[in-house]
Amino acid sequence: MQTRQDQGFTLVEIMIALLVFSAIMLGVAAGLIAAIRTNQGNVVRSEALRIAEDELNRLRGERFSTSGTSADLTENAPLWTPNPPTPVLSNVRGTAITFRRARQVTDLATTATALKRIEVAVGWNDSNNPGGAALAATGMNRQVSLSTIIVRSD
Repeated sequence: MQTRQDQGFTLVEIMIALLVFSAIMLGVAAGLIAAIRTNQGNVVRSEALRIAEDELNRLRGERFSTSGTSADLTENAPLWTPNPPTPVLSNVRGTAITFRRARQVTDLATTATALKRIEVAVGWNDSNNPGGAALAATGMNRQVSLSTIIVRSD
């Protein structure tokens, strides 16, 4: 008498294995999408910081002395002044991003020195958070800001 040996898998076993594999792959895909979005956000934030640093360095180079002060360094606190009034367009990894710059200059004069605080904000709208509240300085829903203090040169 011959005994029949079962070989291979049943259809039910294959379907269960496919279901488990699909669930695992969906989790991996969701993690990969989250990582890509985070990376894209970091690249956009880095570009905004670069734009803010450029503007801050430009303003630090403006004239601030007893013989005269540049119009860009006139006090405008507590208001934010758009600078420049036109948006800054940048291509970040093949995606066009619109940034807005704003600055705020505050006099911090003391009896011994004349000081100014310069704050620069750069904002953009994050497509992953379209309903975010607009921030006061730039009117965009994401923003970075840098500040420095300068002393009169004479």
